[in-house]
Amino acid sequence: MNRRKPRLDVAVVPMAAGEDRAAAVLRKAVAAALAALREQEAGDARFAAGYAAGFARHQALKHGIDAEADGGAGLIAAMRAQAPAELLPALQALRLTTRGTATSRSALAAADPVADAGYLVGQLESLCGTRRLLDTRRGAARYLTLCDHAADRLQTHHPTAVLRLDPGERAIVERALASLD
Repeated sequence: MNRRKPRLDVAVVPMAAGEDRAAAVLRKAVAAALAALREQEAGDARFAAGYAAGFARHQALKHGIDAEADGGAGLIAAMRAQAPAELLPALQALRLTTRGTATSRSALAAADPVADAGYLVGQLESLCGTRRLLDTRRGAARYLTLCDHAADRLQTHHPTAVLRLDPGERAIVERALASLD
């Protein structure tokens, strides 16, 4: 295989006539995030909305578009335009703000702590390529272990990268899951 040839899922972004490249990338990223939601069973709508936003944010980064550059407004608008009706109330409530404590993954945080945990986990799942982190009904310790397993799968390919949730991100997810129990 030619190593210089880009992967097809990253290389092709279909654009309508006159459409902005950033808007086309966000549309494609949101479609991928919603497909990931359909493949799994969601436990909490707020977590699912945050998860979809985080997943789409990372998918957009693959194409060189930082969806956080405008405060996440374009990302959330693209999600509201494509989301199914059952996810719309949670998306209407989703607000992204500047993260108080910087993390390795994101400069923005969702205002709701449960949605913020979903935002972080969605980015992790998009990075790792797994589809098993949307169901939050397993308890915090078991859930964080699943997050570690998802990240460890890629660690052999990227030995110097830090793929696991950092301690601050783990605390955010753990508090959010505790509030859901």
